[in-house]
Amino acid sequence: MDLQQVWASPSWREEVQQWITLVLDNCNLTQTGPLEAARIRFWATQLTVSTNHGQLWFKANNPGQFTEAAVVACLSELVPDHVAAPLAIEPAKGWLLTPDHGKTLASLKSTDYQLWVRVVKDFADLQKQLIPHRNPLAAAGLVSMDPRIAGNFASNQLLLHTGLPPEHPLRLSPQAADGVYASVPALEEAAAAVLASGVPLTLEHNDLHPGNAFIPGITTAPLRFFDFGDSYWAHPFSSLYVPLSVMQEQWQTTVDDPRIRRVITAYLECWTDYAPLPELRLAVEPALQLARLHRYGSWLRLLIHADDASMGEYGPHALDHLRTLTDPVLG
Repeated sequence: MDLQQVWASPSWREEVQQWITLVLDNCNLTQTGPLEAARIRFWATQLTVSTNHGQLWFKANNPGQFTEAAVVACLSELVPDHVAAPLAIEPAKGWLLTPDHGKTLASLKSTDYQLWVRVVKDFADLQKQLIPHRNPLAAAGLVSMDPRIAGNFASNQLLLHTGLPPEHPLRLSPQAADGVYASVPALEEAAAAVLASGVPLTLEHNDLHPGNAFIPGITTAPLRFFDFGDSYWAHPFSSLYVPLSVMQEQWQTTVDDPRIRRVITAYLECWTDYAPLPELRLAVEPALQLARLHRYGSWLRLLIHADDASMGEYGPHALDHLRTLTDPVLG
């Protein structure tokens, strides 16, 4: 199915409009203009909704991420100050309708590493608050990527990739599969290392960056995060993987950059009630390697529902994460 064609169709737009109208009526809001398409990708599409009380954002997810709607609704109850709470959800369709919280931190176009410090520290606070709440998040559909299953998960995926036709974008040759399989013991060592840190599992965003956090209305207010479609219940330190990648790209630098090291330290300092800082540092590299498995997993659950063009474009991204599972991240 070509989801982008479905989402661009008048019949789908009419179905969405009917649902939005019901939601607005229940909330005593009036729509003041037509739905406007904001963006469309094979993993999700967004529409804006003008109302007499400001703009709303509608989001429809790829079926591989339908659970985001229920997960975000659950997060809005558990950590209300840290998320953009939806006005309404349709969990069976992966739909969310959310008030506009203004511009994101990315719009500041800041090169100051302190902005990243704010992102990772505020997200660490969200993660720590969620530690006791695995059950409600699991019930909402948040998928677990417990480090204890990492090796088995990676090994089992090889059956899928080697069984595909040679021309398929997700096909792995026997030689490439052997390379991934040979990395499984190192992956299991990484899993053991993060578990030995004593830091509990919690929500791992899996796509944490300033574009997924709103500028707070008050300087001292917590950041509100969104876009939890890629998230897992996993080791929290894996959430550093995307920030490290984005910082290197933005600043055209390497992970040895002192600014990046300061961001890592600021994040780890939030966790020193579990272990001393030197011990926490030992868990960072293993957690970053596990994060590649998380990135792979989130791509795969989307690609299952991809059209041919999207599969051809993004399938290699998933395989890249799988092939490089245990390559060093911090050097």
